[in-house]
Amino acid sequence: MTDAWRADRGRRGRGFTVLTPANRYASRLPNVRDGLVFKLVTPRLAPARLGVSLLAFAPGGGTTAPFAAGLEDFLYVLRGAVVLGDGAEMPAGGWCYLPPGVGFGVRAAESGPAEVLWVKRRYEPWPGLGAPQRADGHRDDQPWQDTGVAGFRRRELLDPLDARHDFNMSLLAFEPGTGLDKIEIHDEEHGLYMTAGGGTYHLDGEDLPVRQDDFIYMAPYCPQSFLAGDEPSEYLLYKDVFRDGF
Repeated sequence: MTDAWRADRGRRGRGFTVLTPANRYASRLPNVRDGLVFKLVTPRLAPARLGVSLLAFAPGGGTTAPFAAGLEDFLYVLRGAVVLGDGAEMPAGGWCYLPPGVGFGVRAAESGPAEVLWVKRRYEPWPGLGAPQRADGHRDDQPWQDTGVAGFRRRELLDPLDARHDFNMSLLAFEPGTGLDKIEIHDEEHGLYMTAGGGTYHLDGEDLPVRQDDFIYMAPYCPQSFLAGDEPSEYLLYKDVFRDGF
């Protein structure tokens, strides 16, 4: 086995998948010009009920036709800047939630390349609650909140108390050498993108190294925990909420 293969940290476990920049595979879609689509997870990976893709655009690249309405979407700009089809500008750290009745187009600014994390899923209605409205923001709009664990803070992008939402998007930040205070096992699934730093992720009995730009899918009931390494670390976390899964 070559050193290049030994160096790759990608891993498929019983209840999780770790994708690194070294082993994710570039795809294309008919309406994406001057850009690549890295499908990090889709419902093909049972039991996942969401899709997460990384859209990587060259300067000025983007969609030639909108993505159709029907699913709810969440966009987060990792690098560069983009403009949505309705003219809304999103710099790095900007985000947008689009309810299921809204399609969208997106293109990178002419000034440079851009990378956008795209989360999509089929909305789960709840009797008496309508679908959420469109929402836009930036990661710096909300302050960091203490969690009760020293060195661990979080920042909510979507309102975590709005029961119309069937998922949350959260930024979790860790000082060097700190992490979650237990191994969690729960019904909610996760899609996790490392936005800074790195450390060790405990997944179903394995302790695996993770770094910036890694992606982890965690299935329901996958034992999980995180410990930051020797630098500040952060990840963007998807979690389904307010629904019972039936």
